[in-house]
Amino acid sequence: MNCGKTDVPLRRLTPAGRSCGWCLDQNLLKQCARCKQDSPVAAYRDDGPICRSCYHNDPLFQQACGKCGRQRRPAYRSDDGTPLCAGCYPRQHRECVRCGTLARVYANIEDGPVCRHCHDNPGRLCGKCGRVRQIHVRAANGEPDICSACYKGSLGECTVCGRVRPGHRHRGGAFHCNSCLPRPVRTCADCGRSRQSRLAGWPVGPLCSGCHSRRARNPIPCSRCSKTRVAVGRTPAGDDLCGPCCGLDALNVACRQCGFPGDIYADGKCTRCVAGDRVRDLLSSSNGSITPQLQPLANALAGAARPRSVIYWLRHSPSAKLLATLAAGHSEITHELLDGLPQGRNLWHVRETLVATGVLPRRQETLARLELWLRDFTDALPAHQARIIRPFAEWQVLRDARRRAARGRYKAGSARTDRTDIRTAVLFMTWLDDNQLDLSTLTQEALDLWLTTHPTRRQGVGTFVRWTLARRLASGIKLPPDHRADASHFLTEDEHYGQLRRCLNDDQLPLDVRIIGAMVRLYGMQVTRIVTLTTDRFHKEDTDWYVTFDREPVLLPPKLGRLIEEQIRHPARISMLEQLPGDGSRYLWPGRPASRPIGGGWAHTRLKRHGLPSLSARNTAMIEFVAELPPIVVSDLLGIDPGTAHKWARFAQDSWADYLAACQEDADG
Repeated sequence: MNCGKTDVPLRRLTPAGRSCGWCLDQNLLKQCARCKQDSPVAAYRDDGPICRSCYHNDPLFQQACGKCGRQRRPAYRSDDGTPLCAGCYPRQHRECVRCGTLARVYANIEDGPVCRHCHDNPGRLCGKCGRVRQIHVRAANGEPDICSACYKGSLGECTVCGRVRPGHRHRGGAFHCNSCLPRPVRTCADCGRSRQSRLAGWPVGPLCSGCHSRRARNPIPCSRCSKTRVAVGRTPAGDDLCGPCCGLDALNVACRQCGFPGDIYADGKCTRCVAGDRVRDLLSSSNGSITPQLQPLANALAGAARPRSVIYWLRHSPSAKLLATLAAGHSEITHELLDGLPQGRNLWHVRETLVATGVLPRRQETLARLELWLRDFTDALPAHQARIIRPFAEWQVLRDARRRAARGRYKAGSARTDRTDIRTAVLFMTWLDDNQLDLSTLTQEALDLWLTTHPTRRQGVGTFVRWTLARRLASGIKLPPDHRADASHFLTEDEHYGQLRRCLNDDQLPLDVRIIGAMVRLYGMQVTRIVTLTTDRFHKEDTDWYVTFDREPVLLPPKLGRLIEEQIRHPARISMLEQLPGDGSRYLWPGRPASRPIGGGWAHTRLKRHGLPSLSARNTAMIEFVAELPPIVVSDLLGIDPGTAHKWARFAQDSWADYLAACQEDADG
């Protein structure tokens, strides 16, 4: 009834039931003849019963230890019967079931033998990774227990980067976060470079940050067991080994949510699971669930090809914070709702992301931004200026913009020009106010003075003045003809073809720089047009590649065709989101988001950085193009206006005639 054993004889009957002899003796207390304490009887001597403590110290019981020679209670006898005390007892070394080390068995638990350290520090459930491990920091102030693997150090202000992050005091001195903590320079076991390396406890040896991240984030099949795991070791032949095959089961780390064998980011979860959890937290409404409208966005972010980029965006981007505010405060997000908010880059990025993931319908965003800008801009004008500027902007500039947008020809550059025209009109009216003039009293002399002092504003003020004349707001003035300067920046023949050969043959140049630079030098295309080319503009017939700029396909040089084929197969993406199927043609250089191309200014900067100027190369290519083909053919092939092609042809003829005349003068002289 006491010990619960079933394999011992129950010879005695007690009030509680039958008991074995051992339990009955333990419950039968008598006074010890030596220490006078009431205790269970261990033995009887001439002076009476003695307790177990006195029995162990009894000279009749103790014997000389066969190893140390001291009189001690025998704890173990060797094969020949020699007694050994507890201190000399040869304890068995076995692998601890908790820490995996080979040590003396301190106790045997249900799972197996454990060492003394693990026995004295029993594992508990870690509040971070969810595993039963030895706790490094106990729960306090609302924070859970944290195991040694999850503990990153105490919070403090780093003396290097100035951020408040987990870290340590380096050798008791200044506080460093874990990223800035000084590390000794060692030779990396993978790349062989001498760099600041970390000892991750891996058998492979010290690793630099790049090589350690590569191994930890990219599990591969083990050369011995063929299981896909993080490679932490290496055979003498140089083959990669996983943790268990190196004898270290503790290094076999897998995501506790999806089971992915590596790339652990936080709380024992891989980057994809962490990204999914944080996306759900971001887009959840006040009731804790994601609305059906935002579910496509949540799926796109959680399934992004680079989940670390999503985590970084969620943590640092103001756009993510704005998106969280919208998701928590509105049951439905519409274009009209976003139009009513203060406009800026963060809001534009949120809108583009919602459109790219199918949450909002696509619209002519460039035109819509102009309308929103015009609303705010004219509201801030003085009343007497707004009475003139608002009709000019709405009935002249905006109406023309809508007409071009309907034909699909209204781009970001067009919107910049329209905003400049409106600002120029305001600047002109402010100048009139400062000189005590208005449109009705504007004279030709005053207009000429404005054009002289503001030469770069001639085009913008011309649009405004012509509009005022047509509506009889001004009279008696005339705009002088606009004489635009001809192209003046060119390359020599050697420079032009030398740069073209670089683009086609230099493997050290980035792929996008090679393609854009070659197309500028071959076809005289504007960079802003090249970056908007979509993949369906290119097609292959047998071994030849063609590009269609407008209506007629143009044959590409074989080397350029191979470069474009490589770009189509492996596009360089800068966006964390993929373009949705059916959301228009894919750009050759997708931007951010992927439903938009990269910016022309960004491409200009890339070309200039690699010594490939755009303007002079384009002018040189156009001169050569119109010199070989009729202007109307150039217009059809390149998709430029026929008038523009004829202007280039006339300019090329005049330049060639001037060149011949100069040569004749030199010969006569």
